[in-house]
Amino acid sequence: MTLRHVALIARKELRGLARERTIVFAVLLQLFIAMFSSFLMVGLATLYDPDAVAGFSSTRYAVGYAGSDSGLREILEESRDFRVYPMDLSTAVAALKERTLNAVIWVPATPPDAAEPVTITLYTVQNDIQASVVTVKIKGVLVDYEQELRAVRADRLTAQPVEVAIPASAGGENFYEFVFGLLIPLLVFMPAIISAALIIDLICE
Repeated sequence: MTLRHVALIARKELRGLARERTIVFAVLLQLFIAMFSSFLMVGLATLYDPDAVAGFSSTRYAVGYAGSDSGLREILEESRDFRVYPMDLSTAVAALKERTLNAVIWVPATPPDAAEPVTITLYTVQNDIQASVVTVKIKGVLVDYEQELRAVRADRLTAQPVEVAIPASAGGENFYEFVFGLLIPLLVFMPAIISAALIIDLICE
């Protein structure tokens, strides 16, 4: 058998494989997964860990501030992540529905040294990836304001709080969790799944 015969047989087999839409679809699907794995990683990481994306965002988000003046407003205005717009609650919620604002914060008229807790209401857009990032960034601001309130009310403590030392997690775990937990198993088992589908098609035909 000469090289010319081998080339003819190879072309014939390739034409036969090209007519099998299932095989072509399987190859294209795996190429798609491999090419867009980084985008899939960002999207999936955002769903279960918005902190993974919030750290890379440099956008300043528009936040509507409604209610009484407080130290929270000062913290928001000092932050590089937000542009604060004081307005009425109804106007702010309407702007949020029109997507001109990324979030709305309403602060009650409770003094920092009051006996009751300060209940702050946060309005965001539902089922939105950007809203998840905004929520994470606002959470950091709320934690700072919480520390400020704790300092004001520290004289009420009757016992010293127990400090818990939590070790800092190493960066990059989301990437490895996605690659070794989802992407590689998906690429490994996809040919077996498609082969089983081909066998079922052959038996049924």
